[in-house]
Amino acid sequence: MEQQSHEPVFPANRGYLKRKKFYNNVAVFFAITAFIIGSFPVFHIIYKAVSIGYKYLNWHFISTLPTGFPIGAEGGILNAVIGDLYLIVIASILAVPIGIGTGLYLSLFGKKRVNGFLRLLNELMIGIPSIVWGIVGFYVFSTNAGPGFHFGFSALAGGLTLGFIMTPIITLLTEQAVNQIPASYIEGALALGATKWQATRAVILKAALGGIFTGILLGVMNIIGQTAPLLFTNYYNTGMPTGVTGPGGAVGDLAMLIFIYIHEPSKILHYKAEAASVVLLFFIFALDLGLRLINYLAKRFIL
Repeated sequence: MEQQSHEPVFPANRGYLKRKKFYNNVAVFFAITAFIIGSFPVFHIIYKAVSIGYKYLNWHFISTLPTGFPIGAEGGILNAVIGDLYLIVIASILAVPIGIGTGLYLSLFGKKRVNGFLRLLNELMIGIPSIVWGIVGFYVFSTNAGPGFHFGFSALAGGLTLGFIMTPIITLLTEQAVNQIPASYIEGALALGATKWQATRAVILKAALGGIFTGILLGVMNIIGQTAPLLFTNYYNTGMPTGVTGPGGAVGDLAMLIFIYIHEPSKILHYKAEAASVVLLFFIFALDLGLRLINYLAKRFIL
């Protein structure tokens, strides 16, 4: 009997495979080198912040108000932590319903011309510098002169201004999330007799929930470190707010605390600014982990 040959029908070109492997290794080397060069400044900044402010990183630092002279030399950053919560809640109250509603309208209900205009407006809002939003917020919400809401330097003025920064991000991510839903989901709901709004509420929102929450968390991550809008609308409060408008309505926030402390001549405040920056980074890192967890749960239990 003839022995069957195990040689491949199309023998591989060994020289070609060696060259391909070499080029692949070169590409991997340059990619790793680029990552190291790009990430080194970030990790160096984090290391310096931790090494300088590590002795203030404790529960007392987070849970007490700033005291002493100059203000902040003793005590902690509780005013800034609570202030950030105020600003995030107020901004979300404005941005979440408007952003989700606009994203659903663009995906499901809007007409071509209107959608084109809204998408252009949304892209322009994303590209507006934060300092411009601060000026707009000052004249619309804060100033007591001329037309406007006359909230003064307050959490409400600052939160609403941040809400306008947050809204286009939620709109964009909501529209993308809805567009990724298979058409069969919607067609099946409509075939069963559901109206378009019933299909949206019962099927589309549920399927797009992961993407919508991603947009909300990305919006929060974008506003939590803003300083320029708050300079014009809220500024800073070393104590606890007594309201959300008027003289007692201003709040502290971590970004402004770092900005103010780092420009003071006191070395203690410099160290506390470094420690506060680590706390802010931890908040952002926690939000990022929450974003990934929501995506995982949405894919695992909803879709």
